[in-house]
Amino acid sequence: MIKAGKRRALILTFLIAPVFALPLAAHRISLSRLHARQTGHDAKQAAKRALKAFFPAGSRAIAPTSRLLAKLDDPRINESSGLAASSRNPGFLYTHNDSGDGAFVFAIDRSGHTKARFHLQNAHNVDWEDMAVGPSQHSGHTAIYAGDTGNNNLDRSVMTIYRVDEPNLGTIKKTLRDDVPLNGVETFQYRYPDGNHDCETVMVHPRTGEIILVSKERDGHSGIYSLPVPLSKSGVMTAKKIGAFAFQNTFFSGDDKLGRGERQATGGAISPDGTHLVIRTYIKGYQWKLSAGKSISQTLKSAPQEFMLPLTKQGESICYRHDNGAILMTSEGANPPLYEMSVP
Repeated sequence: MIKAGKRRALILTFLIAPVFALPLAAHRISLSRLHARQTGHDAKQAAKRALKAFFPAGSRAIAPTSRLLAKLDDPRINESSGLAASSRNPGFLYTHNDSGDGAFVFAIDRSGHTKARFHLQNAHNVDWEDMAVGPSQHSGHTAIYAGDTGNNNLDRSVMTIYRVDEPNLGTIKKTLRDDVPLNGVETFQYRYPDGNHDCETVMVHPRTGEIILVSKERDGHSGIYSLPVPLSKSGVMTAKKIGAFAFQNTFFSGDDKLGRGERQATGGAISPDGTHLVIRTYIKGYQWKLSAGKSISQTLKSAPQEFMLPLTKQGESICYRHDNGAILMTSEGANPPLYEMSVP
């Protein structure tokens, strides 16, 4: 159990890191450095000293600047688990709830307001965990990909990806409370080659349409998988394992919620221009630069940039802005925050 004073100082550590823009070293901050009796200004100064002590120059890890854009004001969005920037409607984002909701995708703006809630026809939300925008089967169009890939109990052997063409938000005439049906939904099923996995990271390459999946593992050792291109609607595809990545603990150790949360992959995205890839945990972000002529599996073998994310209730979603200039993220919970962070 973390005592109140230490917990307060740790929280301040996460909150002030982007302000000081200090590089994050691959070291664990010792709780003993943050005295239990330190509160208020003293705790903030202790956190600042700890950050300076453990963030030496030259580290690959950084702390980019973030800002709160808004809080989502639609009460129907209470478990924002996936996030994607619209290509057809610049400035708008898509999000969806976790398990327990219907097959709905919300179109929201940067002020946190909902433009429309779309109902994907003939789709089901068993446990939607992530989403992306990528190539459509129709030339010149882009599509929404929704990943029904959650498997907390590891009892699902067949997972599902849904794909449907992006709507034109300029033609939406219905009121906020009306659901807008999205027809033409395609269903793709797959299984893993090495047993059942939980997965909350679904990424789509904007040019090739390759789908990259990252498993969420208790010990942080995630498998990286890809689906065949083109996708097949007949039968169940078998994903190919193309690599692995070990998400490490920096601040918390052990197998409690904080320790696991720091090393479990909860979302990811590829930038619209195909030059960067980001994967997040509940606490940190990991970014790789994608190069022409180098596969994603080769890229993920290299060391990423690591950076701290804004501390939220349960952050699982992340995406790049439509112009590639920033990273956006939300959190689960009522009225979740929408953060924007400069691209490292």
